[in-house]
Amino acid sequence: MLLLSFGLMIAIILTALSQRWNVNFIVGALACAICIACAGPLFSHLYERLLYKTQYRDGITFANLVENRSGVIAVDQSGTVFGGGVYDGHFNIDPVNDSNGIFRAYAVAGLHPLPKKILVIGLSSGSWAQVVANSPGVEDVTIVEINPGYLPLIRERAGVATLLQNPKVHIVIDDGRRWLVGHPDQRFDFILMNTTFNWRSNASNLLSRDFLRLLRGHLASGGIAYYNATWSKDVLETGISQFPYALRIAGFLVVSNSPFALDKDRWKAALLQYRIDGHRMYVLPRDGESLNNTLHLADEMDLPGAAIGLPNGMLESRTHILERCRGSLIITDDNMGTEWR
Repeated sequence: MLLLSFGLMIAIILTALSQRWNVNFIVGALACAICIACAGPLFSHLYERLLYKTQYRDGITFANLVENRSGVIAVDQSGTVFGGGVYDGHFNIDPVNDSNGIFRAYAVAGLHPLPKKILVIGLSSGSWAQVVANSPGVEDVTIVEINPGYLPLIRERAGVATLLQNPKVHIVIDDGRRWLVGHPDQRFDFILMNTTFNWRSNASNLLSRDFLRLLRGHLASGGIAYYNATWSKDVLETGISQFPYALRIAGFLVVSNSPFALDKDRWKAALLQYRIDGHRMYVLPRDGESLNNTLHLADEMDLPGAAIGLPNGMLESRTHILERCRGSLIITDDNMGTEWR
């Protein structure tokens, strides 16, 4: 509309100077005016229409829309984030009213006894990073995010805005894999990646055997890597092929070179200490039931999926994963895993 308006204005000025008002000019000017008038009805809510497709209705409007060279970020009115047209998280840090599976981020405190130095690859809504940065004992958090468009969105949300001013947090705009290659001497107690769906374009960059070998070299002694397998057998099989110790929590895979466990007592103590922006995440006795439901996860090792209404149960041992996923594809940089399926 801006280019068309400028073009029409220049045409009017030149025609006025030349004093050549003819039919061709009038027809062209009318055509431009019609195009400008129709631009709104034709192109308004374009991304909403692309995302919701047949479910789109008049009045559905994104709360935020960011377009840059890294892609398109959209946030709906409920705070759900879509990156490139696919679900990419939700603005929420409340484990009691858990709308985004944030209990998986709080599980970090039960997996590692004292994770002082943490690497987070992928920022999105900042909700997971906010939880991890406020985990008891954490001293330093490096966050690598390829799309700077998330930063202004985080700045607008009260629950996560303070992440950007936290002195323990260092945000780097870069590709995660490239950053790891460029910082070979960096070691972390915990590496968290809330990666996107395994079938998306370029997902193998963070799921392949080659990447996991790179990741393994950045773990400190006793270090743990924790990333989203999105329930893919191929991703799970690839992960356990590269690490001697593993555990699945919901759709996430936890791997390490050293033994570890989801320690229920340590997790409970940490959750009761948890404060974000001065507010307790669990207040007893009010949130006692919610706390117990979360902690019960530690007792659900290798339960059948049907028992809790989720595929393969919520907690699965390495032995069980190995048996269940036997024969699945080992993802490499060459075969690109499920991107070709």
